[in-house]
Formats: sequence, C-alpha cells, structure tokens
Amino acid sequence: MAVAGGLLLGVLAVTPLPWWWCVSVGMALGPVIAGIMSAPAFRSIHPTDQAGLALIQLWIGRVQDGSAFGDTAFVLFVITWLMWVTGAWLAWCVLRWRQPLAGLIPGAAAFATNVLNAPDQNTYTLGFLVLTFALLLWTNYTGSIAKAMKARVKLTGDARWDFWESGLVATAALIVLAIMLPPLSTVDRTQSTESSLFTEWAQLQQQLNHPDLGTGTGKGGGTTGFSTTVGLNGPLKTTKNVVFTYTVTGQFAGPRYFRGVNVTVNDNGQWVFQSPDLRQRINKGDTPNYGENYDNMALATFSITMRAPPQGNVDVLFYPGQLYRVDRDTIAGEVHVPSALTASSKLVTIDRLSSLVPPQSKGNYNITVEYPDVQEGALRTAGTGYPSWLSPYMALPAEGYRPPDVLNRIHNLALQLTAGVTNPYDQAIAIQDYLRSGAFHYTLKPPAAPHGTDPLDYFLFSSPSPHEGYCQYFATAMGDMLRSLGIPTRLVNGYGSGSFDTSTNRYIVRDEDAHTWVESYFPGFGWIPFEPTNDGTYFAITRGTPAGPNLCLRDNNCDTPTGATGPGGIPVVPNPGRTGGNQDSGGGAGFGPSGFRFHLPDATTLTRIVGVLLALLLVLAALVARYLRPRSVAGVWKRTLVLARLAGAEVHPGETPLELSRRLSRAFPEAASSVRDLAGGFVVAAYAPPDLAQSTRSSVMEAWTSLRPLMLKRVAGRFRPGRA
Repeated sequence: MAVAGGLLLGVLAVTPLPWWWCVSVGMALGPVIAGIMSAPAFRSIHPTDQAGLALIQLWIGRVQDGSAFGDTAFVLFVITWLMWVTGAWLAWCVLRWRQPLAGLIPGAAAFATNVLNAPDQNTYTLGFLVLTFALLLWTNYTGSIAKAMKARVKLTGDARWDFWESGLVATAALIVLAIMLPPLSTVDRTQSTESSLFTEWAQLQQQLNHPDLGTGTGKGGGTTGFSTTVGLNGPLKTTKNVVFTYTVTGQFAGPRYFRGVNVTVNDNGQWVFQSPDLRQRINKGDTPNYGENYDNMALATFSITMRAPPQGNVDVLFYPGQLYRVDRDTIAGEVHVPSALTASSKLVTIDRLSSLVPPQSKGNYNITVEYPDVQEGALRTAGTGYPSWLSPYMALPAEGYRPPDVLNRIHNLALQLTAGVTNPYDQAIAIQDYLRSGAFHYTLKPPAAPHGTDPLDYFLFSSPSPHEGYCQYFATAMGDMLRSLGIPTRLVNGYGSGSFDTSTNRYIVRDEDAHTWVESYFPGFGWIPFEPTNDGTYFAITRGTPAGPNLCLRDNNCDTPTGATGPGGIPVVPNPGRTGGNQDSGGGAGFGPSGFRFHLPDATTLTRIVGVLLALLLVLAALVARYLRPRSVAGVWKRTLVLARLAGAEVHPGETPLELSRRLSRAFPEAASSVRDLAGGFVVAAYAPPDLAQSTRSSVMEAWTSLRPLMLKRVAGRFRPGRA
C-alpha cells in the first residue's frame, strides 16, 4: 500500500496539474483502496453486516462508541489506509514540494514511537539521531543553495564549507548530549509523556504485524496475550507488545506471577472465568476484609506502570499473590460466594480486581501484596480440613464439561500418579512432575485433536509422544486431575515475571509473557501456586525463603515493606519471563582463561562508545575544515606552505614567494595557475602600500579556493597505502 500510494502521487507530482487537485485525488483514493484491501476481513468477521449506506452508518456508530478500535477488520483498514498516506505523502513532498523532511513526518512518527516504547533501543536511537540530523542538514543546505541561486547571489567556495562546519559541530554536540547525559528519570515514563496521537499510533503499530488479536477462541488459533478463559485451541503466534513494567520494594517470597483472573468454572470442555457473584468496593489504601487469615504472610510492594491494558479487560489490575492494599479505589469480584460470609461482607478471595478510579488500569499504581512464605514440610502437614465454601473447587461436573469416559481416564491417571502418596501437597507435586517430565513438550503449535475428540484427552493419552501443548494444556491437565482427587484447585490467568531492562531499570512484561498456572488450597496457608508447564522458562516453584533484612512478615506486625532487593532498587531474579534470561552481573558476555575474564561491554555502553567516537570524528572534521579556511592573506600563505610540505615539496631557506611559486608550478603543473595567482597576490598584500594591499584579498581567497582541493588531492595521493 505504501509503495502504491508513493507511485501514484509520484506520477502526479511531476505533472503540471494543480497541487490541490493531485493531493485531493491521492487522499480520496486512500480509504477506497484500503476498504477494498480489507474487505475480505470485514466479510469474514462481520458476515451479517448490511452493504451500502447502512454499512457506513453502522461503522460510524461503532467508531463513536469505541467498539471499532478493538475490531480486527477495522484496525486492518486503518493500518492499510495509513500506509497509503505514508507512501503518498513522502513521494509528493520529495518530488513536488522538494521538502523531504516534511515528507518523512508520518514514517518518522511511527519509527520514533517504536523507539520510545521498545526496550534495548539505544543503537537504533543513535542511528535515528544521526540520520535525522544528516537529513536536516542536507535539506537546509539544498534549500539555502536554491534560495541563493533564485536571488542571483554569488556564493564563494567557502560559503558551503561554513555551512557544513557549523552543521558538523552541531550534530556532534547533539549526539554527545543525547548519548552521554544521564536520564531525567530512571523510571520509564514514555507512556505518560507521549501525546495521545503517538499513543494511538503505537497501538496501531503493535497490531500491524499481528492482525489476529487475542489468544484465540477457536481451532484457528490466535496470538499470545491475556484471556479470561483457558481454552485448548489451535496454534498461537508470539507477540512482543509491552503490557506493563514494574519494580519491587521489599522481598517477595513467592513467584512473580501477576494474577489477572482466577478461573474456577468448568464448562464445555474448558475452564472459564464466570462473572463475579459479589462485587465489593475497596477504597484507596484500605486492606480488604478477608474472612480467613493465613500464616507466614510476607509483604512486598510492586510499582506498576500499565502501558497497554489487554483489550476487553482494560480495568483489570494485575498483581502477584494476594491483595493487601493499592493506591486506587477498586472493585473486588468474587465468583463463588459462601452464604455464611455474605451478610458480613467478608471476602474469601478476589477473583478479579478492577480499577474504579480511574476506570481503566492504564497508568501507574502501587500495590502491596502478601504471600505465604511457607516451607514444604508445613504444606505436607496442612491436612484436609477444608471449609465448606471450597466445595465448588473440589470436583469436576459430571455433565456439561467432558464426556464421562474422558473424566474416568483423567481420574484413573491421577490415581496412578499419586499411588502411595498420602497428602495433597505431594499428590500435587507428583502430578506436576509428571507433566514436567520428558513425556510432555511445550509448543505454541500443538497438533490438532481429531474431529469429535476431546482436546485434553488427546493431549494426555492419544497424541504422538512426546505430548505437545502450551501452558493452557498443562494447567488444564493438572487442574482436572487435582479436582478429580477432591483437592481444591483453581487456574489463574495472568502474566509471568517478564524480563529486566537495564536501560530503564525496570522489568518489562509483554503479551508473550501471558501465562496460566495452577493454585491449590491448603488450610492455614491459603492458595499455593504450582507450575506444570514444561517449557524451559517456568520452573517448579521453590517453597520458603531464608528470612532476610527485607522480608516483611505481617505476623511480626510489619505493615510496610522497606528496602529493595537488588542494586538500584531493582532485584534481578533467576525467574525470567518468556523472553528473559538470567542477568549477568558482569555486564556482558565473557571469555578467557581461569583467573582472567574479559567482559564485552553491554549494548548501552557500546552505543555510548560509538556515539563518542562518531562525535569526535565530526569535531575533528570540523576543525580540519576550519583550518583549511583561513580568514587572512597571511593565513592562506601559511596553509599553502604546510600543504606543499605534506605533498612533498619542501620550502628552501631564503626562497622568495615568487621563486617558490615557480618551483611549485613545475612540481604541480595542474595547480600552476592557482599557485601563481596566489603568490602574486600575497606579494602585493605583504609589501605594497595598505590601500593597494587590501584590494588583493578577494583574489587571494579565490586562488586559494581553487588551489586547496588540488593540493589536498596531492597530499592524499602521497599517503595512499602502497605508495613509496
């Protein structure tokens, strides 16, 4: 589309047609062609939409109520239209208006937004700065020359040198400032500082390469991202859109799994999140009124910047563990409400936490959470004295979920895996370890179950070995087996811990970090997470941590976690997100013999080194340019002698300027005329009366302008490699 728009406006730009007519034609064709290109997507997603004027009115209404911007077909239409505008505008500005900088505005806006919003972009930022300044200088230079020619102003040779010298110095200074100055803040605030126009453009850019949004609800699959259901669907495509970033204060004892919704209902072959039966307001800074109190609860505070809330769930607040307090007014939703606690307005859990003020999660929020810092031995002896409110979590429905024969096979497999195990914790570990064994592999492209076959039955029993699936398959398998044994279990949809970004000193969580895990209930300790997904990224969860100076235990009357768990207030943990990895404290890859290790500089350091070297080269070029453009006749003669020596013609003692000019004319015949004119002018300027001497300055400068490139060429040839 961009090329097509550029070709059309490029052809119109070189015609004598009025500019307003050409631009109007090009812009009017944009939405028409975009509509034609995206028509198959509209017909596929909205087969019942009427055609004609009614269709236009329908989409005007969808745009006004905001529903259009979450529609895949509409996003495809807008993106296609914008690509047309980008190419057409660039071609027109370059070929007709001779304003390439203005032509680059749409494309540069998209590029700059991506640079602002993506981590580890230092190299791209440097390249963007250099290209931008170079284009700016070239545009100004060509524009100035054109204006001078139009005004019939005669330019000396050094006028162009003056322009480039100032441009080189300015570019070098800007590069040094951009690369070397410390950031105004160590917190990534690009989302809050971007204009709304750039924000919307960034969201469209995120969807450009991934038009099929969401985690997919059918056999056709979809893309990675947050969803409120745990479906066993088709293949998923990986997307790297940034969802939120965060830092941690205090020592968080549990895994950094950011809870979105607790998925507790079994229906039609999948686990689903049901609309909460109870919605209770929690004011800013208040601790929820829980109906149960658990032991060994450690506190930590997460400072979260929500940059792109998941579509359809823009009000959900994500957090690890259990909510303790948050600096927003919120609504806590609970799906299965115990009748004994309804009158007392006490919560036994929060299945969905929604932002009330503001109504969306986008922006910054600080949330303090708690998590049971408990050892495995305590969980093994927690017993099975489950309260009555857990009954919905302890069994699979006999009808409406899976065929009875499939439920029997799942139950028998659970019995087989837990044979001889006497407590729920070890039973859960046995099932988890089985799914994490070599019999199962992680993939985003699981084999499709044959028509009429239950997907989980196929994953566990019938698919080729090793059995393959993504996290929903592993979590569903473990959840079904635990509930078949009468162990209170739920699944949780949210995000993993993400990856650490050294440029912002924050963790970054992306769409590809969306994850589903398992939680089981243990009396006295509450809900404990388990990790059945065998993907090489998420590992079995360790229990309990040695008490350290930053461990804030609520049982010890610690109410506010203090201190940070890592350098700069940011802990680096060996539990990365799907794209992350363990952070190397050495600052880069290393090699060398024992006792000596050479560390390569990281990307930020390397970019700064390259930026400084580039700035130094620009400054050196400006200094050389300044030296070769003296302001006086005497200065011209001194530079001539220096270049003559460098070119191999030494100055003889007692040699007059005219004698030197004759010898240089023989040595450099191509420069003979310029040498004679320069020497003659210098003699007059040096020895004639002042009035006459002043009149020769312009002729000397013109002679030097002609002589300089010839002498520089001789110098370069003398020092050319391979020359004797």
